[in-house]
Amino acid sequence: MIKMPRGNRMKGPHKKKWRKNYKKRHLLMQKLARGRIEVLMDMAKKKHSEDPELANRYVNITRNIAMGTKVKIPPYLKRSICHNCKELLVPGRNMRFRINKKKNYGSFLSVTCLSCGHITRYIVKGRARREKEENNDEQSKTSYNSN
Repeated sequence: MIKMPRGNRMKGPHKKKWRKNYKKRHLLMQKLARGRIEVLMDMAKKKHSEDPELANRYVNITRNIAMGTKVKIPPYLKRSICHNCKELLVPGRNMRFRINKKKNYGSFLSVTCLSCGHITRYIVKGRARREKEENNDEQSKTSYNSN
């Protein structure tokens, strides 16, 4: 009785060639996706004053491309998208940002989406926060040396 291979598995020397081509294709696809993400976000920012719905559609397409190709949206672009309602954030139109300071915490930027009311906070490494980190480093060094 002859055994037939199960599924669509490749065996032999062809397998390595197939994996190599897949990797090249995947890297090329990711590179194209990164370029399209940047272009779409740029178009969304330009069109937001004329047609906010179209701009939000561009953001939605951007997110779908990123998820489909498993590419991360760069942080500087990700910060211009609301984490709750997924709309494009434009200062003065549908976004408010404030710089807040807490005594033992340091400074942080709070971004409020005026469409849904969601607040996102980003840490700003200021002088107070750096001093706190330096003090922690010094304490850890002294405790290490004493043992």
